[in-house]
Amino acid sequence: MPHQKKVHWEDNYSIGIDFIDTQHQKLFEIVNKLYDLEESPNIKEEIREILYAFKDYTIVHFRDEEEYMKSIGYPGLQKHHEIHEQIIESLATIIQKPAKLSIIKTKMRVVAKRILIDHIINEDQKIAVYAREQDTQEEIFSLDEL
Repeated sequence: MPHQKKVHWEDNYSIGIDFIDTQHQKLFEIVNKLYDLEESPNIKEEIREILYAFKDYTIVHFRDEEEYMKSIGYPGLQKHHEIHEQIIESLATIIQKPAKLSIIKTKMRVVAKRILIDHIINEDQKIAVYAREQDTQEEIFSLDEL
């Protein structure tokens, strides 16, 4: 599969929360392993390993991200959790339905775009904005106490 089909990390995807950005980059790495695959006798097992690794790491990432949201009192936690659940369901559907490598790559590219780009830009950035606002309010509050 040509290099340009891969889903690449760009600096503007960074939300400024180091552990979340690191996990996002890891998700890019895992999904891009699909694009390095070529037809081979072990292709089904290789696809299966990558898809399960992506799904499993996505679950870990979502859990960690939700714990962080909880720790900062993020008001959109419930809605964000529901979006995470929908994404996990989409991944489960892809994993359970047998398909050719080219079809799996196409489906995973769509899911990866939805998870790795749209979700980061449209949803995870909100967490970062909220966290920065909380930090600013705490700094102002502590200055007022002086």
